[in-house]
Amino acid sequence: MIKASKAIRLRRLFICSGLGLLLIVAGCALKTKEEAKPKSVSVPADEMISMPWNEGWSLAISITPGIPVELRGSDEVMYEISGDTGYLCVKSEGKLERMSKGGNSKKAGERFYWNPFFGDSQVQPADIGASWIRIVRKQEGYTTGLVLIKILPSPITAADGGGGVTFKADIIASLEFPRQEGAYQTISDENLKEIEAAYTK
Repeated sequence: MIKASKAIRLRRLFICSGLGLLLIVAGCALKTKEEAKPKSVSVPADEMISMPWNEGWSLAISITPGIPVELRGSDEVMYEISGDTGYLCVKSEGKLERMSKGGNSKKAGERFYWNPFFGDSQVQPADIGASWIRIVRKQEGYTTGLVLIKILPSPITAADGGGGVTFKADIIASLEFPRQEGAYQTISDENLKEIEAAYTK
């Protein structure tokens, strides 16, 4: 009887120890997940992009084929463009073509344009709402920067001539993901979506 009681106590102790170990492991996993959030700092957007003309773009009156965005950086820097990519186009051999035709990965020094009318003459300015562009900087295969651009329509007032719509781009976020202890951070697409959601909600 005593042996049976002792065996039961040992079994309970073993079960409790096992549960305690599971709780510790789960707690460590949660802590690791929290610590894995990317560390970012705000930086001037012109470290990654420039917009040579952004004073109110219109298909009818502007001299550029869209709102221009120029990617900046050294030769090894790459960028991945996403968002409303159906509105983006590039110049190729002197002609405009949709960016998606050549892929959405671009090198520093390249330029693309936001133009919702390219390839679709039936689109009406009044039908175009807010548009978003996400630009991710890549170095040695790692994500090191993020720029979020929001483009909104603005009706031309009577004082400015009346009628029509212009479009202006605003930089909503310009973030750098600095190295930690000399190493690039590993940043997933889910991390980027969470960051983007915080700015676009």
